[in-house]
Amino acid sequence: MTLPGKACNPGTNGHPTGQGRKRTELMRLIETSPLKHFGLVLTTCLALVAAPSTPVQAQNMFAPARTVNDRVISNYDVDQRIMFLEVLNSGGADPRREALERLTEEAVQRDYARRLGIRVNRDEINEGMSEFAARADLSTEEFVAALAENGVDAQTFEAFVEAGLLWRKVVGQRFPALVAVSDSDVRRARDVVAILGRQRVLISEIFLPTDPEFADAVAQIMELIEAANSVEEFSNLAREFSLAGSRDEGGRIPDWVPVENLPGQISGPISQARPGQIIGPISLSGAIAYFQLRASESTRDIPADQVALRYKRLLLPGGRSEENLARVAQMRSEVRNCAGLGPFARGLPEDALVEREGLVNNLPQSDAIELARLDRNEISANTTDGTNLVVLMLCTRELQFEDAPSDDRVRDVLFDRRIGEMANVKLQELIADADVRDF
Repeated sequence: MTLPGKACNPGTNGHPTGQGRKRTELMRLIETSPLKHFGLVLTTCLALVAAPSTPVQAQNMFAPARTVNDRVISNYDVDQRIMFLEVLNSGGADPRREALERLTEEAVQRDYARRLGIRVNRDEINEGMSEFAARADLSTEEFVAALAENGVDAQTFEAFVEAGLLWRKVVGQRFPALVAVSDSDVRRARDVVAILGRQRVLISEIFLPTDPEFADAVAQIMELIEAANSVEEFSNLAREFSLAGSRDEGGRIPDWVPVENLPGQISGPISQARPGQIIGPISLSGAIAYFQLRASESTRDIPADQVALRYKRLLLPGGRSEENLARVAQMRSEVRNCAGLGPFARGLPEDALVEREGLVNNLPQSDAIELARLDRNEISANTTDGTNLVVLMLCTRELQFEDAPSDDRVRDVLFDRRIGEMANVKLQELIADADVRDF
């Protein structure tokens, strides 16, 4: 079998040679590999295929895997963190990479805390370990024993907690004074628009091996994948080359997949992709992966009988006159919120400007349809009421439900979210400025 558009050079015995032979071997691997039946489980299976330890490996256990400034992250540290993340069920698709990233973050967090003179004492660490263990309804001793059964040392747990406590103190001391949450911020947070929707996708996948002996053939296949211009082309390549269990279906994963269920290195690019776009190559444990977005949809599942609107309604006599249309244009350029609509009602009857509120289903249909097009503080002037031009301005659109949080609670959530965002930006800056070296 040859690559489409590329012929194998026949040898003297009539068999393919060089890259053609490697490609034949690759196809034999694909045909015989049990991994083709397991789809995304491929990465897990390959991660489990490990060679037995040797004396040389034991000697290298404490050799540096990475240095971050003057801090050493050993191979032992990495192995311990991998097992710790597995116990917590929070590892990524590439466990070693995930472990190194976490340990690097903690190294720069420790350095920054040291520069600021921030420390944690033994009692704080013990309390932090107890607090963390309590999340699993265990005492510290029980949690440490459970970790030990999975090969994780107590010191690994302690170091993890200590780094978290140091960063919590850093964040608490450095950022609160820089954050303010206004009443307007609270109102915006209550707006239905602020309720995050749920995105789900239909995707196809191709998994290729990373074995060195197939490198040349895989490189050619990668070129074909990256040049694919349609879902059908990608599907055909998946049928011919993919190791994934979805190969026989052309790489298609048949069910909708919530984006939040995908690993971070996949979910980010997929959520921003357009249908037909190919994402990759992405290095997973023992595999090279490509994904193609076939379809995407977002839903917020908000029933209309729970959405409450508050809006201003202004009647301008004269209908769609040039004068009124000019006034509407002026409103759009000058009015920033519902309170600013008042001056445009001067000289009009008292009931020309009214404020209304209610559930969407209970509003006049003509108003509800127009308001559905508006975001908060936007203006519509598309309908008339008798000889009057109807100007609508949406003030708020909120979800009504039992036990709605108070304004103070919303303010606290916004405050914590902004603190977290600032802390994450600072963390990325620290990593970027650090002297990171791999061994």
